[in-house]
Amino acid sequence: MDQFSLFETERAVTEPRAPNVAYIRKHLNRLLQLARKAERLPWSGAETASWEKLFPELTLLLPQEEGEALRAAFASELERLKAA
Repeated sequence: MDQFSLFETERAVTEPRAPNVAYIRKHLNRLLQLARKAERLPWSGAETASWEKLFPELTLLLPQEEGEALRAAFASELERLKAA
């Protein structure tokens, strides 16, 4: 018996799950609230750069109008915090 036969060579193909929109909405609103309450950036430079990229991407999973409103609000808060 050779050892390679001990390892499964084929992986089961699974269907990708739909995103949990309620969880995404809750998380984005929590981030927005954190930014609104802050007097200065509440994240490190790397975290801020990451959220600047991820936040708009995650809003694309929400209904269009809701996503646009959250993107605009977050961008506005980031602009305010960076100016501080």
